[in-house]
Amino acid sequence: MGKEYRINLTKRYNVTFVKDGVKYKTGDEVSVGMALASKFYAEDKIEATNELINDARALGCEELFTKRKSAKKDTV
Repeated sequence: MGKEYRINLTKRYNVTFVKDGVKYKTGDEVSVGMALASKFYAEDKIEATNELINDARALGCEELFTKRKSAKKDTV
């Protein structure tokens, strides 16, 4: 099992896609919950808004919205 986080399941956040996904394209603005926003953020599909980061910090889960080093390495 992975690490557990306290997240807000009721509040919606307006995010803008910066990378095409399956359903949403670059520039699309959608309203999502914190859990889905963290998934999109981990996939580099959105940029986290100040509101989202501040709420995550207040709940102690800002780690979900910080850049991580990619585990993938380019191979020749």
